[in-house]
Amino acid sequence: MSGNYDRLAKMIVKAREARGWSQSDLASLAYVTEVVIARVEAGNPPNAVALKAVEQALGWLPGIFDLILGEDASLENGVVLAAEGDDEDDGSAELRELTVDSSIDWA
Repeated sequence: MSGNYDRLAKMIVKAREARGWSQSDLASLAYVTEVVIARVEAGNPPNAVALKAVEQALGWLPGIFDLILGEDASLENGVVLAAEGDDEDDGSAELRELTVDSSIDWA
């Protein structure tokens, strides 16, 4: 499992808890099951549709999960996968670091 998925999972948990939502609340808002939310928060790569639904339910900018996961995230059979070894700097690393900065209140 990629460290980026772990980071994303922690951000989702933090955002959900900051809003006072349970996993059930987030699942209802994202139109997914609680099992999907539990998998997302455990850092397990869900299918891309569910991931986008969680992103939208949290009110995050479309594509922010892609930035967190990195440009090497790709889609294979509807599952988001992270590719290994592409270290090309496109300038998005700084944005990813700002996104995971715990001192910024994104709510």
